[in-house]
Formats: sequence, structure tokens, C-alpha cells
Amino acid sequence: MRFAAPLWHRSEVRVLGPLIHAPAEVERETPLFAAGLDFARDQGGPLTRAFLEALELEGQERVVVDSSLVWLAPGLAHGFQQDRARGPRAPLRFVHQPFPGSPTGVRGESNRNQAAWHRLCVLGLDCTPEVAVGEFAFASPQQAEAFWFPSGQAEARDERDERDELIERRLQAGSLNRVEVPLATLVEYGWGTLLRPRPASASGFQFVIRATSGDPRPIVNGRRNHAML
Repeated sequence: MRFAAPLWHRSEVRVLGPLIHAPAEVERETPLFAAGLDFARDQGGPLTRAFLEALELEGQERVVVDSSLVWLAPGLAHGFQQDRARGPRAPLRFVHQPFPGSPTGVRGESNRNQAAWHRLCVLGLDCTPEVAVGEFAFASPQQAEAFWFPSGQAEARDERDERDELIERRLQAGSLNRVEVPLATLVEYGWGTLLRPRPASASGFQFVIRATSGDPRPIVNGRRNHAML
């Protein structure tokens, strides 16, 4: 199924509250990919269980849990679900989740699923993502499609650069606001909220966990490897 890009949309994030009584040892976590709730509780670790308990997700029909644990060096960023073709040293861009840089297949369909809701928490290093908060309006479906789903092909590089420049101009002009996701805090956002990783100022672990409601992609119950960037 293909979802039409909206001609008007608001990028925003809502703070739900701090992750209370969360243990501090993020390196004890097992990062997960497309996990169901039971698997995430059993395999994820203490922070994963604290996150899911705080969200009170019981009774929700469809929840997919993803998490990522990395060791960051100064100047590098934790691009959660980052476009692998670009790598951690590429220019940092505002993207919308869950799979930046994936326009096709199951991941592409998840990116286009406007019914999904994400709950996110970042722990460890304090270089949390920033959000571009504000409204976007487009004159045509083609303009909206190019903005929300830029092609990953080399010939579309100019199109992606124009998108980045538009966001930066609006941030500087004040028609968009730059908001940092609070550390160790539960936040919620829907489809089309634009997030950008921030580079670390010190070395250390960072753990990012996200629970997505309303995503029809298959439950994989996968484990990720730890990464060093």
C-alpha cells in the first residue's frame, strides 16, 4: 500500500515524563530489532523493561520495539536507524522515522504509514536528537512527495540538499523551532516528525529505544550487535 504525502503536516513531539527508577548501566542492554513486547521484556535488559512498564502498552493491539546501543567517540552521532549508505560521518540531516533512507520494501511502507505512533527514550550520553517543530505546507503532491520521501539515488542529491536548506532557513527565521529530546525521558510523536542526531562531545555509551504502535511490519524478534562509532 502507498500512502499519499500530505500537503499540510505538523512536525511535533510531546514529553510524557521522565523514565523513573531506570538503572544507569546502559551497556547491560541487548539492542533489539522489530521485537514483540514479550520478547523485548525477556531479552532487552533492565532499561528496556523499565521503558515498556512506564508506557503501559498492555492492551494495544500492535507494538513493535526497536533499540540501538552504540559507543560514541567525540564528534560522532547516534543515527538511530541510520541510512547505512551514508554512515556516521556524513552530514547530519533531519529525517523522519522509523527507517530514514529506505524508500522501498517493508521499511519504505513503514516510513509511509501515517497511522503509526512512536514512543522514544534516549539514555547514556546527553547528545539526544533535536526535533524541528512546526508546520509544513506544499503547493502540490509532487512537492510534498519530494520533501517527505526524498530518493536515495545519487541523482536526487540536489533534491535532498534543497530540503535540508529549506529546514535550516526556517529554523533561522523562526518559523520552525529547534527542540532537543530530553535525556532519560519518554517522548511521543507521530508520522512525519523530523529528528536529527546530535554529535557527542565526549566518549561513552548511548542507548535509544523506541516502541511503535500501529506498524504492520512483521515481528522479527531480532537482536542487534553493539556498535562503536
